Amino acid sequence: MSEILKTVLLLSAFGSAIIILLSALKPFTFKHFSARWQYYVWLAAMICMLVPFWKAVPRSGAEIIAPDVGVIRADPAQSGTDTNTDADTQSPPAVTDREPIEYREFPIGAKNRIRVYDLALYVYLTGVGVFILLAFGNYFVFLFKMRRNSIDLAHSGAFEEVKRSLKIRRNIRIRISSRSVSPMLVGTFFPVIYLPETAIDGDAEKMIFTHELTHYKHGDLIYKQIALIVNAIHWFNPFAYLMSANVSQACEVYCDMTVVKDMDEAGKTMYMETILDMLDKGGM
Repeated sequence: MSEILKTVLLLSAFGSAIIILLSALKPFTFKHFSARWQYYVWLAAMICMLVPFWKAVPRSGAEIIAPDVGVIRADPAQSGTDTNTDADTQSPPAVTDREPIEYREFPIGAKNRIRVYDLALYVYLTGVGVFILLAFGNYFVFLFKMRRNSIDLAHSGAFEEVKRSLKIRRNIRIRISSRSVSPMLVGTFFPVIYLPETAIDGDAEKMIFTHELTHYKHGDLIYKQIALIVNAIHWFNPFAYLMSANVSQACEVYCDMTVVKDMDEAGKTMYMETILDMLDKGGM
């Protein structure tokens, strides 16, 4: 049990150092590194907070630390005898029919340590459970409300055109929501794009579908789920929440840069205007 806590704390400390470094360098990397690099560097940070890589390094025998134990020598046939500490003056033991001397090991303070580690582990696991219940509970409630207040869109020519251009064959549904929301892609295993009831012209509609389907092609929903798992494991670490925020931001930046990569200036201007208009309606 103590090994689990030590591993989590070491991963958390190492991950915190990486997150602090990346956050401090962000003004520089944002200008000089690609959006793709900024996207995947956070994946590397998450892996460092999930995988105890040092356990794969072989340890030599000299590095193995012996347990902290005290040795008590007990002779059930003798009590109160005088022992001479000078080995040279000791006479050889007499041969008798007594029972052999027993050597027993009693861990020093082990009982107290086990209790503390048990309590700490239970607190930690409770925190993980509460975090997961709240996160997934809120998410499923949100999905339920979105589905209840929306209807399926039977067909969209613009949507099919964008799917073909991005070479996406997966069946992705479109639903029109009566709630005041901006376009969004939800559902890791059963992806759905929700659109608002407000009318959207043809070119802006293609921009929106391109944005959401690029999120799907990048696997951003799975990426954010990994960030959620890391956040759950390190729920006690404030830098884990900072990492999740940076992952969400990196997903949006990488998506936008991918969409506008082959556009001319007029197309980029139109795309940014469409995104800003959607942000005013609730955020993408």
